[in-house]
Amino acid sequence: MSDPFGSISAGVLLNGLNETLAALEKLDVDTITTGLFEQIGDLKAIVESFDQLAIAERRNASLHVRPRSPTERFLQPLINSTTAILIESGAYIRPLLSNIKVTVDDKEQGFWIESERRLENQPLYLETSLSLGLHTRILRALFTAIDLLKIQHLSFTDDEAQSSSLKARSSVSCRLVNELGLVRNSLSLITEEVANYDASTIVDAITATEAVTLHVPDIVNRHFVIPRPVRACFTGRKTELAKLDKAFQDVTKSLQQRFVIYGLGGSGKTELAFKFANEYKDKFWGVFFVDGSSQKNASSSYAEIATIGGVEPNEKAAKNWLTTRDLPWLLIIDNVDDDETNLEELLPGGDKGCVLITTRNPSHMTHGNAGDRYLELLAMEPKEAEELILRAAEEPRPWAQTAIDSASSICKALGFLPLALVQAAKAILKGICDWPNYLSSYDREIRRIRRNYHGRNRSISREKKRLDDSSSFTVFSTYEILYRNLEESPREKCQDAVELLHVFSFLHFQNIRLDVLINAAINPLREEKQHEEDLEHEKELHKKLQSPKRKPWGMFFRELRAYISSQTSLFATPPPLPGVLRNRDNLCLEDLEDEVQDRLRAALSVLVERSLVTRQERSTGRYSMHRLIHKWVRERPEMSTSHQALWCQISMATLSSSIKRPPHGDNEPENQARRELLPHITHVRECQTELDKTLAENAARAKPLWPLNKSYGKLQADQDVRFSRVYCETGHFEEARDLQQRALGYASVRLGPDHPIAIALSLLLTKTLWLMCEMEKVVKRMRATHQLCVDTWGDYHPLTLDVTETLGSALSMQGKYTEANALHLANLENKKRLYGDKHQKTLESTRNLARVLNRRMEYNQASRLFQTAWEGMRDTLGPTHLETLTSLEDLSSSFARHEEDNPDPNLGERLLQSRKDLTFVYEQRKERLGKEHPYTLLSRLFLARVESAVGNDKEAEKIIREGLEVAERNIGSEHLAVLMAKCIHAEVLVKLRRFSEAEKLFYKLIDRSWYTKTVGEDGDHPDRLANIWFLAMCLEQQGKWEKTLGLCREFLVGIETIGGRGLGMNHKMYPKVMKKITELERKVVEGSTIRKHPFRDNEKGRGVQIGIEEAWVEDVRTEEILV
Repeated sequence: MSDPFGSISAGVLLNGLNETLAALEKLDVDTITTGLFEQIGDLKAIVESFDQLAIAERRNASLHVRPRSPTERFLQPLINSTTAILIESGAYIRPLLSNIKVTVDDKEQGFWIESERRLENQPLYLETSLSLGLHTRILRALFTAIDLLKIQHLSFTDDEAQSSSLKARSSVSCRLVNELGLVRNSLSLITEEVANYDASTIVDAITATEAVTLHVPDIVNRHFVIPRPVRACFTGRKTELAKLDKAFQDVTKSLQQRFVIYGLGGSGKTELAFKFANEYKDKFWGVFFVDGSSQKNASSSYAEIATIGGVEPNEKAAKNWLTTRDLPWLLIIDNVDDDETNLEELLPGGDKGCVLITTRNPSHMTHGNAGDRYLELLAMEPKEAEELILRAAEEPRPWAQTAIDSASSICKALGFLPLALVQAAKAILKGICDWPNYLSSYDREIRRIRRNYHGRNRSISREKKRLDDSSSFTVFSTYEILYRNLEESPREKCQDAVELLHVFSFLHFQNIRLDVLINAAINPLREEKQHEEDLEHEKELHKKLQSPKRKPWGMFFRELRAYISSQTSLFATPPPLPGVLRNRDNLCLEDLEDEVQDRLRAALSVLVERSLVTRQERSTGRYSMHRLIHKWVRERPEMSTSHQALWCQISMATLSSSIKRPPHGDNEPENQARRELLPHITHVRECQTELDKTLAENAARAKPLWPLNKSYGKLQADQDVRFSRVYCETGHFEEARDLQQRALGYASVRLGPDHPIAIALSLLLTKTLWLMCEMEKVVKRMRATHQLCVDTWGDYHPLTLDVTETLGSALSMQGKYTEANALHLANLENKKRLYGDKHQKTLESTRNLARVLNRRMEYNQASRLFQTAWEGMRDTLGPTHLETLTSLEDLSSSFARHEEDNPDPNLGERLLQSRKDLTFVYEQRKERLGKEHPYTLLSRLFLARVESAVGNDKEAEKIIREGLEVAERNIGSEHLAVLMAKCIHAEVLVKLRRFSEAEKLFYKLIDRSWYTKTVGEDGDHPDRLANIWFLAMCLEQQGKWEKTLGLCREFLVGIETIGGRGLGMNHKMYPKVMKKITELERKVVEGSTIRKHPFRDNEKGRGVQIGIEEAWVEDVRTEEILV
C-alpha cells in the first residue's frame, strides 16, 4: 500500500467553502448568517486538516503500511469514509452557494427580499445545515481515529518516552469516544427532522471509527505478570466477575481502590482473581502479583515487580515505583490468610492503583473500599460445577446422561469446590478412575487420610494440633488419588515426578525454574573441572614464587583427619539430590545435561497433565504449584517428621548445588538467576527451622539416654557459603554474615584458620562486612588474616597478596593513607612479578593505589595510574566490562578537583571528556544493572560532580537530589555512599549560594554518630573532617569568621589523629588549614575592632566593610579531601 492518503482530495471542496464564506460576509449580520458562517468555518478547518495531512503523508509517510497488515485493515476504511464524506459535503455546498449568491445579488440591486426567499426558509436549508454539522463532527472523529493509529504505530525503547506515548494514546482514545458520541447525537437529530435521510455514508464512517477504538483501547496493557495462566476449563462465576468489574469501573480515580475476595480453601479465589485480570487486562496498564502468605514472600514478590520496573529489587523500591506510575495498574495480593499478617503493610502507599485481595480470613474484608467492598466466594452452582468437571475431564460432547449423572454425584460429594473438581477430573482423564467408581475411590482415600491424620496428631504436642477444615480434607483426598497412582506406577517418569513433587513442596510454590534443577545436576561436574583448572593455575603461580613456603605439617595432618572422617575432601561430598538429578552412570557433562533435561521434562509433563504442577511460561521453563497442593505434599499424614526432614535436606541440597561456589559464576546473567532463588532459600530454611524444632520436641519427650544434638558438617558449611552469596547479592547482609561466620568457624576448627579455605571464607566475610560499612571490623579481621598468611605462606603467596589488597583498601577508607599507600605500593610490585602488568589483579592493584593517592590530593599521579588501569582493563576485558567501567569512572571523576598550587592548564578539556565518559558509564550500568543499582547511582553522582565542575550547578543539584531519594530508600540514610552524596550535594548548594540548606546538611554530616562503625580507634574519620572543612568554607563565604575559625581548629585537631601516630600532620591539608586559621584570626580581630569602634572615620570604616562584602561574595576554592 504505497500511498494510503492518495485518494483524499480536498482542493475543490475548500474552494467552494471559501467562496461560500466570502458570499456570506456580504449579507446582513444576523443570527442565521452568523451561525451558518461559524458552521462552514468549522467544516473548512477540519477539511484543511485533512488536506495538510494528505500532503504531509505523501512527502514523508509516518504510517509505513504493509499490505494485509492490521494497520491497513483499519486505516483503509477510514480513508474511504473520509473521501465519501468530502464528496457528500461538496454536494451540499454547491446548491447552498448558489442560493447565497442569489440572495447577495438581490441585496446589491436593492430588491426587497421576501420572507419565503430568505436563506433560512429555502426548502433544503434545514437538511443542508444539519448535514454540514454532522459531516464536521464525523470528519473530526475520522481525523482523530487516524491520529490514534499513528500513535499506535510508534515504538519506543525508552521507558519515559513510552509512558508519555501511552498517556497521549489514552487521551486521544478518550477524545475519539466523546466525538463518536456527538456524531450519534447529531445523526439521531437529523433522522428525526429530515424524512428519508440517507445516512449510509455516515454509518459506514462510524463503523470504521468504532473499529479503531476496539483495535486501540484506552489503556494499553504493557505488563501482565501473574504466576500462571487461567485454567482452560474455567467456567461460570459470571456474577462474581461482574461485581469485580463494577468495583473497578473507574480505574483512574485519585484513590487506591481495594476489593477483597474471601472464602474456603479450594473455592477458586485465586482462579477468579486471575480470570478477572485476564478478562479486563485492557483496563490496566499493568497487572502484578504479590504472594501475601507471609511478609517474606510478599517482599520477594515485590522484588520481582521492582525488577520489571528497572529499579533496585526490593520491596520499598517496588512500592515506590507503583505509586509513581500515572497509568492505572492492578495488584493482586493473594492468600493473605494469616491472622498475624498486617495487610496494611503489604499495600503500596499513595492514592493510585487498584488492589484485589484474596484470603480465607473474613476479617480482612474491612480493607475493601471499592464497589461492594468484598465478596464471599461460595461453592459453585451445581450446573456450573457439573460443566467444570466435565470440561476438565475432556469428556466428548454431547455429554452422555450417565456421565452427567456421575458428575452431579461427584460434585455434590466434593462440596462443589472448583479445585477438588479439577483434580477429580484429571484422575478420570488419566484413566486412574472412571465416572461410576470415582466416588468409591474417593471415600477410601478420605477415610485413610483421616485415620492417618488423627494418628499422627496423637504424636504432636497439644499446642501444635490443628485440624484443617473439611474443605481441605475434601481437596486433599482428590490429590491423594492422583499421588498414589504416580507412586504405584513402575515407570521412571512417574517416580521422578513423585520426587520432584516432594522437592517442590519445600521450595517456594511459585517461579520454580527448570534451569535451576539442571544446574543442580551438572554444577558438581563443572566445579570439578574448574577445581582442576584452579589447581593447575595455582601450580603455575607457585613456580614464579621465590622460595615458596611449604604447607605446614600441622595443616597436612588436619587435612588428613578431615579426609578420614568424611572419606573425602572438604566441601566435596556429593549432595543428597533426588534421583532424577544424580549422575549414576558417571556421564560426561554434555551427556548428563541432555539426560537430566529429558527426564525432567518427562516428569514435569506428568505433573502438568494431572494439574499437580502448572507451567507458568513455556518458553522460559518456569513452573508453580497451587498453595494447597504445595502444603498437602509437604504435610501428608503418611509423612513422618523425619521423612519431612529428609526431603527438606534434599531440597536444600538441590538449591545449593545450583549455586556456584564463589568466586566463580560472577557475571550478570548468573547473578540475576541467583537473585531469583531468594524466595526458595527463605522458604526451605524456614521449613528446616520448624522441623528442627519439632524433632527437638519429639526427642525431649522420648527422653533419650544421651542428648541428641544436630550436627554441622561440611555439607551444611558448603550450603551456608552458597546461600550466603544469594543473601549478599540481594542486600540481606546480616543473613549472609551469619552464614559465613558459621562456615568460617567450622573450617577454622577442622582445617585451621591459616588454611586456604578458611582464608577464602575470611575474605568472603570481609566483603559482606564492607558492604555493611563495618570498616573497623574489616580492618581487625584483615590484620589478623594478613599475619596468618605471612607467617604460613609468606609475603608473596597469592592469598597473602589478596588479603593485603583488601587490608590496604580498608585502611584507606579509614584515612590511614600512609600505611595504605605502603601496602599498595609493595603489593603492586609483587603482583606485577607474579601475574604480569596486564593481568586483572595487577590492574586492580594499580587502581587501588591511585585511589589512595587521589585521597591524599596527589591528583596528577593518581590520574596517571587511573589511566593505566583503565587502558589495561579495556584491552584485557573489553570496554564495557564492569571492572573497565569502574576504572573509567575513577579516571573521569579524578579530574573533578580544585588546585590552588599548580593548576592543570588542560583541566577544562579533561572535564568535558570526563562528562562524556561518565555518561557512557552511567548508560552502560543502567542497561546492565538497572537504573537504581548502587553502582548506577554512583556513576550518576560522579557525573553530577563533573557537571558542577564545568559550571552546570543547577543540573548537578537536580541529578544529586533525584539520586539521593532513590539511594536513601534502597540502602538507607546511614550508608557511607549516601553520606558522601549528601556532602557533594551540600557543596553544590554552596555554589548556588543556597547557604542555609548547605549549612543544615553539613551540620548533620559532621555528627560523629554517623561514623561509629567505620572510624578507627586511633583517629577521626576523614569523611567527617571533609564535611567540617566544607562547612567552614560555607560559613566563611557568609562572613561568619568566628564559627569558621572554630571549625578549622576542630579540623586541625582531627587531622592530626588521622592515620595514628601523628601521621595526619603529613597530609597536604595540614599547612593549608594552618594558613587559613592565621587568616581567620586576623579577620576575627579586625571584626572585633569594628564592633568596638563603630564611629571610626568613614574611609576606614568603609574599607573594612568593603573587605567583609568581598569576602562574602568571594568564590572560595576548596581542596578535595575525600570522596
